[in-house]
Amino acid sequence: MNFVHGWAFSKPVRKAFDKMADTGLSVAVALIIGTIELISILVDRLGIEPGPLAALGGLDLDYVGYTIVGLFVLTWIVALTVWRYGRIEDKWTAASPPRHPDAMA
Repeated sequence: MNFVHGWAFSKPVRKAFDKMADTGLSVAVALIIGTIELISILVDRLGIEPGPLAALGGLDLDYVGYTIVGLFVLTWIVALTVWRYGRIEDKWTAASPPRHPDAMA
């Protein structure tokens, strides 16, 4: 992560792209864990034993953590691919201002 943030803070466009990826991933992780916890409480309170809700409610959060680590890796692979092949930096970097004709020598 230190390398990623070092890369991102070298240019403003990279910083914005990095922050969007980080924020999107953080929201996804919060929704995943929040949903699992909510379902777990509902399963416990309502006494649901069979079915998909019971399976989700019974998930071990250690294994969910491994999935989240994989999600981080996948997100950065996708972000790097979009960055490289989408030419984000080329599209969003401000063009250098035109030179004054007298400055050209």
